[in-house]
Amino acid sequence: MTFGRYVGNISSRFDATELMAQLASVPQWLDAGQVLPLSDGHDQVLKSDLVMGGQAVSVAIKVFGRQSLFKDWFDRRNGSKAARSYHAGAFLYQKALGTAEPIAWLDRWDDGRLVESYYLCIHVAAPCFRDALIQIYEQEQNNAGMMALLHKVAPALRRLHEAGFMHGDLGNQNILVPKSSAGTYLEPLFIDLNRSQYASAPLGDRERAHDLARIALPGAYLDIFKMIYNHHQNLPEPLAWLEKKARKRFWGHRRRSRFRHPIRFLKRLRQGQPASPYPSDKDLWLWDEKTAQPVVVLDRSEKRRLRSPRDIAITLFRGVMASPSLYRRYRRLLSESYSKPVTLKNRFGVALHPRTEYVEQEWALLKALGSPPVLLRFCHHETPEDWQAGIALVERLYREKIPVMVKILQDRQAVLNPVSWRAFLRMVVGAVADKVSQIEVTHAKNRSKWGVWTNREFKALMQPVLELRHEFPRVNFVGPACIDFEYLAVLSGLADLPKGLHLNGLSHLMYVDRRGAPENKQGGFSTVEKSALLKAIADWSSRVDSKVIVSEVNWPIQGAGLWSPITGTYEKAEWRRDAPGETELDYANFMLRFLALTVCSGHVSEVYWWRLSARGYGLVDDQNGFAPRPAFTALKFFLHLLGDAVFVKKHDTPEDRYLLEFTQGARRILMAWRVSGEQPLDGFGPFDQAWDAFGAAIERPVFRASPTYYCVEGAVDGSRDLCVSG
Repeated sequence: MTFGRYVGNISSRFDATELMAQLASVPQWLDAGQVLPLSDGHDQVLKSDLVMGGQAVSVAIKVFGRQSLFKDWFDRRNGSKAARSYHAGAFLYQKALGTAEPIAWLDRWDDGRLVESYYLCIHVAAPCFRDALIQIYEQEQNNAGMMALLHKVAPALRRLHEAGFMHGDLGNQNILVPKSSAGTYLEPLFIDLNRSQYASAPLGDRERAHDLARIALPGAYLDIFKMIYNHHQNLPEPLAWLEKKARKRFWGHRRRSRFRHPIRFLKRLRQGQPASPYPSDKDLWLWDEKTAQPVVVLDRSEKRRLRSPRDIAITLFRGVMASPSLYRRYRRLLSESYSKPVTLKNRFGVALHPRTEYVEQEWALLKALGSPPVLLRFCHHETPEDWQAGIALVERLYREKIPVMVKILQDRQAVLNPVSWRAFLRMVVGAVADKVSQIEVTHAKNRSKWGVWTNREFKALMQPVLELRHEFPRVNFVGPACIDFEYLAVLSGLADLPKGLHLNGLSHLMYVDRRGAPENKQGGFSTVEKSALLKAIADWSSRVDSKVIVSEVNWPIQGAGLWSPITGTYEKAEWRRDAPGETELDYANFMLRFLALTVCSGHVSEVYWWRLSARGYGLVDDQNGFAPRPAFTALKFFLHLLGDAVFVKKHDTPEDRYLLEFTQGARRILMAWRVSGEQPLDGFGPFDQAWDAFGAAIERPVFRASPTYYCVEGAVDGSRDLCVSG
């Protein structure tokens, strides 16, 4: 088909005389119309209007630049880029596989050279995948939007491949992701199709790998993308190997472009253009509201590459230097476990979620527990409205004389924008200083997903606390709030505190071996040994008072899916078959045993349960009408029975059994459990009352995984000693 000086083709839907007349003089038409550049470079994309039937139709015009003699020779025999784009677009559009509707292609040849070449399609006002990702990374910073995007793009690419279509240049910029008026993602559209190949049969592994290798995502999300692509399974072999090989080759080639095009590289360097449009890997930080934590964005190799060897060496050196003194203190403290009376009042707290839709529900639940101490988080990434809601809840708790501990959590922006972090700290501390028992600043600095990559960054985050310490001398600041059984990080965190800053307690997030019983050993350390070692660090360090606070702990609930802190983000197929986490009954049992072990051993002063209501890990299921779980009932009875009691001794028992004794006025109360299985509590003297973990009466004394309680009236004078046989 010819259009004046041009050869080409036009879709039958647009085959109108007035349209053909416009296409016959493309340069003049573009000069006369309203033209908006959509991209620059050698090949430009412009937006303009075609007139059909008196109506303006917005179109995108790909203007291909002049090319080498060899490429002209190739295109003369195989079709120009414009022609190839048109035919590929027609293939996709006819099969409803997602592309902007093709209109026409036009070429002008002169003496064997391609001097003008255009591809026209309907303009779709939509961001590309790359720009949508940048929006999520830099502004939304939310996992929900990211997952919604991946769940649209990955299946669309799979359908493309199953239809026999290989894009050939599938950069993120070549996938449009339109949205509905409600803000949900619609089906993606694939553009820039001149390198594509297509056939009637599904693609082979090599062609699939070629396209997949060009998708740019951080490692953890890339793994998810590939699983979604492959029907929520890991890529099979050899596709997985081919994709990895193709990715290494392609991105290695991209990184070496500075050597192939040094002038272009230096020009961009002078203009201050970043090497990548995305934030650096260190600065990627997305929040997952379902699990109330940041998402692990990078894979292990990416994280290893970004860690500071210097910090690792310093941390190891500090651990080596502290080890002899710490070991002596640890052995002494461990030998003293359970040797001193412990008053339990206000030792056990729960975390609330200060959101409008939670406050009244959780207030009633808190009252049902007997109004124990409360933990509240304030997060830098949240809104001022969220912060004010938290402050209002602190004030309400203060009026009710309920003790409150506040945690102040950073995000990556807190590191990058210290002015904002400083103002946030001052606002929160100033509002709650006289109403809370203690304030923990920073969170899990030994987990890069929380936004802290180096010792220097942690120190900078803690610097404003030194100023606030002088301004609010009565506030008890605690930290360094590291997580898990990684006590080298605790030592390093204490050493990196700003000079002159002394903490009033060592707080720690004791998510240690959450996939088993608290008595289980990890490297020879059960909960009691871990608690004793933390206490030894607090005793040893001159930067903190000798007081240990477990500021967060829980076990994940089995079958919680995307709400589980283990699975979160994306639930793998094997996790649906064999869900990680604990049953609700085990969760309740482990909680009671953890509370007793940590505090009654004398090593931990306070424990805060994270969280009162959360589907994946809470005492109450917030996604099921705030329905209490067995753990809620168990904690309610535990606090009712022992909340103001005094622990007095641990009876001698075989290693897998525990029998703790408490006093409450004239009563002796015994708490008994076994790590697993069930066995009668032999030699037990007469008791007045006995209950299971949930407050129901029982008739015979027993050791089992679920703790039981026994009340003996009378003075604690040893006249009714217990005999526990092996």
